[in-house]
Amino acid sequence: MSQTLTIWFIAFWFLAFLVLGQAVATCLLGAGIVGILLWVGPRVLTGIIGQDIFYTASTYSLSIIPLYLLMAQMLVRGGVIVDLYRVGHRLARYRRFPLGVATIVTGGLLGAVSGSGSASAAALASLAGPELERVGYTKRFSIGLAAIAGSLSAIIPPSLIMIIYGSLTQTPIGHLFIGAIVPGAICIVVYVVCLKLFGEIRPGAVDGTAGPEIADPAAARGSMPSFLFVLVLMFAVFGGIYGGVVTVGEAGALGAFVATVGMILMRRVDMRGIAEALAESVKVTAMLMMIVIGAQIFARFLSFSRVPRELLEVAEPLLAQPSVLIAVLLLTIFVAGMFLESAAVIVLFIPIIMPMLQAAQIDLLWFGVMASFMISIGLLTPPVGLSSYAAATAGKYPVAEVFKPSTLFAIIAAILVSLCMILAPGIVTWLPSHIG
Repeated sequence: MSQTLTIWFIAFWFLAFLVLGQAVATCLLGAGIVGILLWVGPRVLTGIIGQDIFYTASTYSLSIIPLYLLMAQMLVRGGVIVDLYRVGHRLARYRRFPLGVATIVTGGLLGAVSGSGSASAAALASLAGPELERVGYTKRFSIGLAAIAGSLSAIIPPSLIMIIYGSLTQTPIGHLFIGAIVPGAICIVVYVVCLKLFGEIRPGAVDGTAGPEIADPAAARGSMPSFLFVLVLMFAVFGGIYGGVVTVGEAGALGAFVATVGMILMRRVDMRGIAEALAESVKVTAMLMMIVIGAQIFARFLSFSRVPRELLEVAEPLLAQPSVLIAVLLLTIFVAGMFLESAAVIVLFIPIIMPMLQAAQIDLLWFGVMASFMISIGLLTPPVGLSSYAAATAGKYPVAEVFKPSTLFAIIAAILVSLCMILAPGIVTWLPSHIG
């Protein structure tokens, strides 16, 4: 089989199995192994697979993933999601627009402690959706707003996408976390403005009506310790990274330990809850590691086939115009984010586009934050916006209707936030440059 035919066959293999519903990790691993067999034969296969799997699994930057997942799982098992929203509901005084703002801000806080856009969107759709309807928003908009708030997990640190990106590009993960803080805040502000301008309200709806479970003052006061605990935990983790007191790995360990001890002392979890949190953390970590390992084998095939080099030669006219190259790459990542899971987008595309980024001398820190933001936008847009699907499923509402408000917010945020980061790169790079 000719080399050109081999490349096309592997591309068809990957897309065919992906369309048939196979896991992304399986598609990557299978395409990589078959590609290496066809390209160089079986003589190098054993050594390559063994070495690559061992090297990838032992990468230090990936070892911090289970720590942040455990921190998130302990907070979820402790019912912190409900507490955050109860406090936000109370502070909003059960008014329509402030309650919508509280939903978006709560989504940002959930992103800071969970790292999962679909999980945050589903939780907010179940919890915040009925309350938003009660104060007058339409059901479609209420569920769409939950999806929008949940998508912030891709850009609000500690984002699992940034951890994987940092491990693939050798970019300091702590710098990525700190660099994403200001763009994440700008994204929240844009969503709040969109909420004010484009909120869908039912005719004759009454503002200021609260549900008994969420609005109960005693329940809100009981949730305040958890709310303060989350703020202290975030300050300890990110303040420690920014101040140079702890590394990213140490911050993850500190967060997991403090979250576990805090939930136990507040009697939010028992031994069964701790066991479930550990088991879920292991499951998600294994899933992510399988994706990364599959991508590593696939990347090895790409290095044999010299596809990245050939793409670099094709893109050579764009290297003199980095802004055009960046636009093309980000558009590609955005489109891929509409179809694939966010971690899969990073591990699939970064090995391919790295030579272009290095040749064009693009700041990998800045590009990593931009790529994470574009993926967060892809979580909202059709045909496969995972946050929108998760929110629609949890809210038992047609996803096609949920896509309408979420896509509008996503387009506006994509334009405004991207322009801010492109015209003023210091928004991303200034804070990391001052890490202690």
